[in-house]
Amino acid sequence: MQEKDYAAEYLALRAANDQLRERGKQWLLDSLTQLCADANRRLMLQPDHVGIQTGSQPWQFKVENTTMAGERFGARFRFRTLTVEVGWPQLPEHGFLTDGAMARARVSLSQNTMLEPQPIAELILKKIASGDVTWFVFKNKVSGEQITIARLNEYLSLILSD
Repeated sequence: MQEKDYAAEYLALRAANDQLRERGKQWLLDSLTQLCADANRRLMLQPDHVGIQTGSQPWQFKVENTTMAGERFGARFRFRTLTVEVGWPQLPEHGFLTDGAMARARVSLSQNTMLEPQPIAELILKKIASGDVTWFVFKNKVSGEQITIARLNEYLSLILSD
């Protein structure tokens, strides 16, 4: 009987999963960036010419007892801020994800630049039947509806409403 190289199998699986996680993260952040750019084109046609400011940075956040390492995206319009934190455990001491998750994200809103953003949605990245990954709303430890561009636009509209 031939002995398997379990370490090599593990490293190959981890690399493949990390590629899927990166693709999921990039879809989420690229989609938000594009929605902000589209909104800015419309906003610049208005008399006051106030646009959405965006930015991102490397970031770590906690989900229960697990540390997520990844990125935080922020979009500010006037005095409201939408933040999206996205990541996954990247070191053994970070812990692990449950519920078949590959990554997690948290969408938060601040009604004022002086106030800490409050979570309004938790998201979970999961593999789907095709082998690709998709974001889902995660509420009460249950995966819900799939995240779409329309849903992301609803989150963004929270900072644009008067």
